[in-house]
Amino acid sequence: MADLVDGNNVIGRLGGGTRERLVTELAELARRKKRRLTVVFDGPPEHGRPKVQELGPLTVVYAAPRSADEEIVRRLREARDPRAVTVVTDDRVLAASASAAGARTEGVEHFARDATSRMARAAAPPPEQREKERLAAGNPSEWERWFSDPRNRLK
Repeated sequence: MADLVDGNNVIGRLGGGTRERLVTELAELARRKKRRLTVVFDGPPEHGRPKVQELGPLTVVYAAPRSADEEIVRRLREARDPRAVTVVTDDRVLAASASAAGARTEGVEHFARDATSRMARAAAPPPEQREKERLAAGNPSEWERWFSDPRNRLK
């Protein structure tokens, strides 16, 4: 069985970002480490997407109508060998439930650090989004600087 990642918890603990960016980075990490991962998100998938998506060594699961925590614990209880599974989360209740089911747990920051900080970059908003957020404050000198940068011009 693949290691299980509490997707919403990872995004929240690493400072935001999107599900798509996290999925992209986890897929790359799984390929690079030659390791199967399953990321579980709360809620339903976006319109038109399946509830379970196989992306090579990464499986993406949208837990609705359950919570992601319930889905992770359900998967652990159905696992042949839950001791071989690591659950990545900082949620104390989920970590305790995972341990009770026999799985190992790993904190988000440790997992991110072990993944050579790729996770932190994945969860952080992209530089252009941070720039737009800063400009939204309405500082005219920031607007001027942004529009004078050739990278921000239409091509």
